[in-house]
Amino acid sequence: MSNSNQLQYFVSQSYRQVQLSVDKGTVTYSHGDFSKQFGQLLEASGNEAYTRHLTIQLVEEAAQLKQTTDYLRQEMAFETKVSTIGDRATAAALDNSNQSTDLYNRRLNRQTIQKEQLVGELV
Repeated sequence: MSNSNQLQYFVSQSYRQVQLSVDKGTVTYSHGDFSKQFGQLLEASGNEAYTRHLTIQLVEEAAQLKQTTDYLRQEMAFETKVSTIGDRATAAALDNSNQSTDLYNRRLNRQTIQKEQLVGELV
């Protein structure tokens, strides 16, 4: 399977998991919307393994916290912003949806170490 096909398969399987485990939000979250957000996160991070891991983590987080697809959409966008800016605290401070202290703390404490960061810390 080519890398493009593997990514499409991953996105489809991840979206299927969203349908099964995350409550529907007020705004429809189509496969196309999810795929687009995944692509934006991948482009911003430049790291496929990290993007896959983070996507799974966000879907699981939304399900465990009994959140909706609105929350998942919001957090996918936030993580894209983190990857674009390069600093989690700055992205959290700039984000307008940080209305709750709980959400702010969850974002700051989300464990999202990229492989390159881990290697750099070990050296």
